[in-house]
Amino acid sequence: MKRLIALFVILLIAVMPAMAEFTPYDYHIMYTANGNYIVYDFPDVMLYIPIEWEDTITVEQTDTGLAFFQTASYDKFLADGLPEGGFLFKLRSSEDESFRELPEYEYIGFSENAGLHFYLSLPSDYQAYVYDDDIRAEYDSMNKQICTIAEMAKIHRSMHYYTDDIVETDAGMS
Repeated sequence: MKRLIALFVILLIAVMPAMAEFTPYDYHIMYTANGNYIVYDFPDVMLYIPIEWEDTITVEQTDTGLAFFQTASYDKFLADGLPEGGFLFKLRSSEDESFRELPEYEYIGFSENAGLHFYLSLPSDYQAYVYDDDIRAEYDSMNKQICTIAEMAKIHRSMHYYTDDIVETDAGMS
């Protein structure tokens, strides 16, 4: 009996990583046909990120959303032993409207499919690496575009949401 239980536990441990739970932050990366935007396509929302950001962002999956960082600041802060510098925004969701209490956010919209509100949470303090003027200028330029990213975001209205301006790729998480 002990061997059977031990075998069951070993199988359970081996199989559990393959049974990854779906989250609203699983995504595919696509591009607009005109090449101006990277599209982060989530099950319920699409984010349009300026193509200029393609080699300048670091994206991290967290328990509470998908965080976008300016890579240059992020790397400099890590080299200095400080975590998560260069934070630009995090795509998050909420079942209620409690996020409206946050000091800084950009609302995207409500997904009837998921029953969730989607929004971008923003940093409450300055996140650029200030000891390098070029890095700081790049961060400032990116930061100015976040409102436009929120305005361009699209909530999926049905299961058939692809439009003619999107070119699908195999990149991303799923």
